[in-house]
Amino acid sequence: MGYGIGGYLRMEKQSAFGTPVSSSPFYIPFVSESLVENKNYLQIENLKNLYDTPDDLEGINNVTGDIVFEPHPIYLGHFLRGCLGANPTSTLATSAYVHEFLPTQTEFAENCTLPPYTIQIFKNVGSAYQIADAQIHTLAIELTAGEIIKCTASVHGRAYSKVAKATPSYITGDPYAWNTASLAVDGVANSAFESATITIENPIEGIAALNASTNEARLLRSDFRKITVAGDQSFENQAQEAEFRDGAQQRFLFTMKGAAIGASFQTLTIDLPKVRYQTFEYPIEGPGRITAAYDGKAVYDTTSSYAARVTLTNTLATY
Repeated sequence: MGYGIGGYLRMEKQSAFGTPVSSSPFYIPFVSESLVENKNYLQIENLKNLYDTPDDLEGINNVTGDIVFEPHPIYLGHFLRGCLGANPTSTLATSAYVHEFLPTQTEFAENCTLPPYTIQIFKNVGSAYQIADAQIHTLAIELTAGEIIKCTASVHGRAYSKVAKATPSYITGDPYAWNTASLAVDGVANSAFESATITIENPIEGIAALNASTNEARLLRSDFRKITVAGDQSFENQAQEAEFRDGAQQRFLFTMKGAAIGASFQTLTIDLPKVRYQTFEYPIEGPGRITAAYDGKAVYDTTSSYAARVTLTNTLATY
């Protein structure tokens, strides 16, 4: 009998598309996963004087789904690299390393948009499952007052196979919680926000080729990268409502301050220099207090030269 508690999930960055690796993996504590193998069968449509449905032929094979996890100050960096598309700039600052992640403006290779990863999942039964050329195309970081911060990484992988299971090992440390988080809007602390989900999305499509394989030959971008922030805030004044009505662009700076590292802290900052509300809704839904549901879009800021900058401070030297 397979139990989730007996499984593991590990990842390792690949140096090239089409070449899975298994040498220096990192094991990810996770809440759940929904990665599934897709066969995409093709139905034969030839008519043969039969009323029954014709047989199928195997179509494009791929792997899609999500990984849900509570972000640790070190593990999160691997997902940021995968989704933002490039290695961070890493510097040693006394007792901690500071990693600055910026969204890439280039492709990883001609056959894949984002850095490929090899993902291995063991489900507490038999062999483990290996996903090659996995692209972490979407990453959502969910902050909700009163809860542990949660992330959802959406994956599109090219090939699926069985491999021998391994023995997992994990680094110590707790994930970020809501009480480590704060938000400044245009440089001013704002405590009206009760939830915020920052989502980085790279629309990816698998492209098949005439190469004698049922696996996709390329995983490439199909649209603009999208960075959004959405959630709820207390409707206690009309300040943010006015920003929505005016179509103003504001700087959102999220900060999560984790455990101490010498003279520093395991800190995560997410800087969105130019955010405009797309929706801002504050209906009266009963006798209780009114909250405003908002949805904002972050765009490229020519002054900062980025649409988002994520900075992670921890004890890991490099990603």
